[in-house]
Amino acid sequence: MGEEKRSSSLSPRWRGGSAGEAGEGGCRRAMLAGLVLFLVLAGSPATAQDAPVHGRFEVQDAGDFFGGDSLAADFGAAQAHDVLANLRLTWEPTRGPWSLDIQSFLTVENGPLVRLARAEAGLLPAPPSTWFSLTGVLVDSGPTLATVALDRLSLGYATPQWVVRVGRQALTWGSGLVFRPMDLFDPFSPIATDTEYKPGVDMLYIQRLFADGSDLQLVVVPRPPLAGEAPSSDASSVALHYQKTLLGQRTTWLVARDHGDWVGGFGVNGPLKGATWNLEIVPTALQAEGVRVSGLANISDALAVMGRNATVFAEYFHNGFGVLGDVAYADLPPGLADRLARGQVFNIRQDYLAGGMTVELSPLVSIGPTVIVDLDDGSLFLLATGTFSLSDNLILIAGAQAPVGRAGSEFGGLPLTPGAPLLLAPPSRVYLQLRRYF
Repeated sequence: MGEEKRSSSLSPRWRGGSAGEAGEGGCRRAMLAGLVLFLVLAGSPATAQDAPVHGRFEVQDAGDFFGGDSLAADFGAAQAHDVLANLRLTWEPTRGPWSLDIQSFLTVENGPLVRLARAEAGLLPAPPSTWFSLTGVLVDSGPTLATVALDRLSLGYATPQWVVRVGRQALTWGSGLVFRPMDLFDPFSPIATDTEYKPGVDMLYIQRLFADGSDLQLVVVPRPPLAGEAPSSDASSVALHYQKTLLGQRTTWLVARDHGDWVGGFGVNGPLKGATWNLEIVPTALQAEGVRVSGLANISDALAVMGRNATVFAEYFHNGFGVLGDVAYADLPPGLADRLARGQVFNIRQDYLAGGMTVELSPLVSIGPTVIVDLDDGSLFLLATGTFSLSDNLILIAGAQAPVGRAGSEFGGLPLTPGAPLLLAPPSRVYLQLRRYF
């Protein structure tokens, strides 16, 4: 499940919809969208045969463990057991150069963390992440949250030289493995437990493909500053993204006007004795806080570990919006607080190192440990996953996550206000996910 809660730094929670996608209006739109989807999918047998409906059903059982001085413990959720179910339906018919992408999903979550998510949402209120409200809240009471939404709804036209898509779609830029400074549109959290489906964004996408393998992409993302209002230039985004091979290295160039700020970007990647390396530099000129420069460097390689196929990686990330020293959430700089609320940045500090590997124990079983180190305050975040292929279309995933650090560190927990006894930090978590594809 790609939709993740964004109420706190490195939060692993699921995000059921942006601020402004709830309420009566959102529910009516979602019901209408669901009806349209049903009518389309119930079309002629010939059409259904050409483009069958497929999708994924997932159930998750998770246990979260918070510290006694955490906000969660204050809400009575120091030990939380949550159950989640998610159904996604996908229909992608094509006719000549034309294509249609419709993806609808239904999510039901039950447990103490539903109440906690409501409380945390008020700490960093999120502006609308996209223009139209296509998410409806079916149930939002006590420990239960149920939503239905259209996560993709786009029309495309493609030729050998041009690709044009308009509507709700997903787009990923950058070469980060854990951190993603160049990905401006709903990037995944570094500790997201499911990254198969990225949340869709309403946009116009135009791509020009050149004979030498380079390409130029133009993206226009209109957004309103507040739910129910018309889109504005300071809430919207316009970006150009160019890729070209220079001197044998693949380069990426970015210029964007994003939420009223100017963003640039340069990336380069290439081979190194069988390994692959990437470098990204992303400066942002803020309207009131000067220029902030983020960047990353990573390297990955495929090798054999005790006779088993494995991939290993290491990544350094500099967060240009990060802060040093003792800090509380209430005192975060506006540029950082805005990006935490929007889900463009997930980290409080400046410098991070991540490393990990994936090992195939057998053709059907793999494990993947990862560690994220906050180089500024010494705290750690440990992650481990195991993937078991039960059949061609059935996968079981087991995982565990553990923050390690002193109070006042990022992963140990930061206070909400200076001197406050309550801390906000990601929990330790164990989870099981069963995914059925059809």
